[in-house]
Amino acid sequence: MSSMAKSDTFFLRTVLTSNGTTYVSDDIDISAYTDPARGRVLVVDKAFMSYTTDAGGPIIPSDLASSGTAGKQMGAQACSEKQTALVEMNNNSLFARTNLYVAMATAGILTTVEQTSALNPAEFEGGFIVPTDAIHVGIDTSYAWNGEINVGFMFEVHTEKLSLQRIQELLVSLTAN
Repeated sequence: MSSMAKSDTFFLRTVLTSNGTTYVSDDIDISAYTDPARGRVLVVDKAFMSYTTDAGGPIIPSDLASSGTAGKQMGAQACSEKQTALVEMNNNSLFARTNLYVAMATAGILTTVEQTSALNPAEFEGGFIVPTDAIHVGIDTSYAWNGEINVGFMFEVHTEKLSLQRIQELLVSLTAN
């Protein structure tokens, strides 16, 4: 498999804003960079996800609750196929996943702010091949936050022309569970 030099990478970005406990999603159109039928695909080398207030700053106690103690969580994902909810790791289209956990004690003191990265293309050898014409991103939470949360997505990507053998291997890997 051939790969392009690092200088041939570029970035794709988007931001989603939470909406209570509703799954919020969007698709980044990559059709201008790909032609899957002819073996030209996008490869995601790295994925970055950030969580901020809907005003753009860091998460603050009032984003969790107006007073008292509180604990909230949120999940974010990136997939090569459209989804209607957060998916589990056995979904072959999932290539990036993070979770945010925030807790607040009395007096508005944040006691826990932890972001976990369960899956990131930077950990894959050769990145994650997106064999479709869109990158689907989504966020969800089980409990509404007091203030809505922005989740920023940034992907370092490059295009690649796959051989017929590599396309066949990819098809087998996408259909196997």
